[in-house]
Amino acid sequence: MVNKPCRCDNKPCASTCPCFKAKVHCTDNCHGKAPWADVACLNTTTGLKVKGMKPAEVRKALCDAGLSPVGDKNELQKRLAVHFTSLSGGKGEEDVGGEGGSGEGGQKSGNNILDLMEAITSNEGDFAFILSLSGKIVKATSSKAELRKAYFLLSAKVHPDKNSNSALSKKAFQAVLESFERLANPEKFEEQEEEDDGKPAKKRKKTERFTRGNGGCYPTRVRCPRCKDTWNTKDLGLEDAAYNFLMQGVKQYLCGGCFLRFGCMTALHSCPHCKKPFEYDPDDYHRKITCGNSKCDRTFGFWMFTVSEKREKEIRREVKEENEKLAKTRAQQRRRGARADKRVGTLSNEERVKEQLFVLSLLDNCPRCGWLLERGLHKEDAREHLKNCNDEKLIKAYQESLKDKESKENSKKLAQESQEEMSAFKTWEYNGRQVGQLWMLSENILKIECKKYNLETDGPKHVLISKLGRVIRDRERKMITMGGEDHKSTHDITPIHKVDAEDLPANMESMETEELQCVAASYGLDFDHTSDVKVDLLKKLESARLKGTGLLMILDDQSDKKKGRKRKSNDDEDPDYKMVAEANDSD
Repeated sequence: MVNKPCRCDNKPCASTCPCFKAKVHCTDNCHGKAPWADVACLNTTTGLKVKGMKPAEVRKALCDAGLSPVGDKNELQKRLAVHFTSLSGGKGEEDVGGEGGSGEGGQKSGNNILDLMEAITSNEGDFAFILSLSGKIVKATSSKAELRKAYFLLSAKVHPDKNSNSALSKKAFQAVLESFERLANPEKFEEQEEEDDGKPAKKRKKTERFTRGNGGCYPTRVRCPRCKDTWNTKDLGLEDAAYNFLMQGVKQYLCGGCFLRFGCMTALHSCPHCKKPFEYDPDDYHRKITCGNSKCDRTFGFWMFTVSEKREKEIRREVKEENEKLAKTRAQQRRRGARADKRVGTLSNEERVKEQLFVLSLLDNCPRCGWLLERGLHKEDAREHLKNCNDEKLIKAYQESLKDKESKENSKKLAQESQEEMSAFKTWEYNGRQVGQLWMLSENILKIECKKYNLETDGPKHVLISKLGRVIRDRERKMITMGGEDHKSTHDITPIHKVDAEDLPANMESMETEELQCVAASYGLDFDHTSDVKVDLLKKLESARLKGTGLLMILDDQSDKKKGRKRKSNDDEDPDYKMVAEANDSD
């Protein structure tokens, strides 16, 4: 029994909430009897589950639901909790009613989750059935976007973090994750089953080519997201294979009508059968899928035009140069943003600046209510308007309209950034997944890759690259030297002194210190990010490139002991060092 209802309405209910302390959920009498959707409370069944999700998971779920992923952590969690509640028609908050919310509703909800987890584990291996338990019916031929939505809906219920890390929740969550991976990326598991003959996997070639047939495939209709015009390679004077590069997410192209630059993730796609739009993911390019519309269940694939090996090499060079420019642009934007944050200061300063611009006739609309300073009016009129601008309804309506406009702009910006990040990732894959080119990936993509290996995602970009590169190199070396691994080698771990010149950044002298740190981390070079300046990093990269990392560290055990030096951790990881050290030991 709760002695005092929760009154907090300015932040999600936490340790200070009386209801939370009593281990019961907030009721309709809490928060001044305001509707639960209008306050920041998360102390409900759905709210607590969302609160246990990581920020990246929350943003992904919001994007899949068509909601804005912009805002601080508390805003995003509340937005997603309200969305999940609306999906269940309010049933997700059955336990909110009653005294303390601890009645039969909460017990019933818990029992439902247990039944769901048991249903998942008992049907392990039936991948489409498991994902359909989310309430969203999917098939093996559903698009990756549809599969991802079902995965997020289901994982939000059975995630171990939301079920006290029970053994059943872990097993159920693993089954859900495997179902998504199996259906979304079936070709990876097919290659594994066909080529796993007990022998060490061969190193993947950088210029490996992929070919397939076009049975059941169509050159689907692609439209510009701004002007809705159909994108046609011939109208733009492009080769037919440009469709391949666009749909794989490797390149972005211009619209012939409005000159907007877009890629496959921001483009509008139509089903070749029912002509209705569907969500497309670059991983669907080599799959046969259905569009997901209720009245269309016909499968289709995406046409693959013939392209020469020479042209593929040219494209690899082009996209590498484009992504180098993109990486530099991102670094410049971060630096400019950091400087701007220092200049702008508080929100009140920004408002004062806008009001001053309005008085100087450099801003047409009043920054408070949106009143238009028409032609012929002077700064005295603007000053007089500001003096009397106190209509709360007008001010609130205008500020809301500004927020909506800003939200839409942020959504477009986020979509474009996601497209650029995916293009960089697909380019990295297209170039052979070289660990030495991890520096071209964005921080978001690096964090996603780190999660695949259960690595921490804290720290700056060069730290993420170091963690990821170290794990991948160890894994690939074990596969080559020991054998017995179940998975095919998928990464190129060639050291810096053996890679081709075209694989390195075009002009490292023009790169900033942060970018050089990322390049050095990609190739596993030692550096001190607190003391090494740009010149130091360039010298280390040049030395490693010309002489070879292993050759720089050739020291036998006796000389080490005499000089009182110890081998660095990288010595044990470098195969060239090991080979030379073993030769010295045998002598």
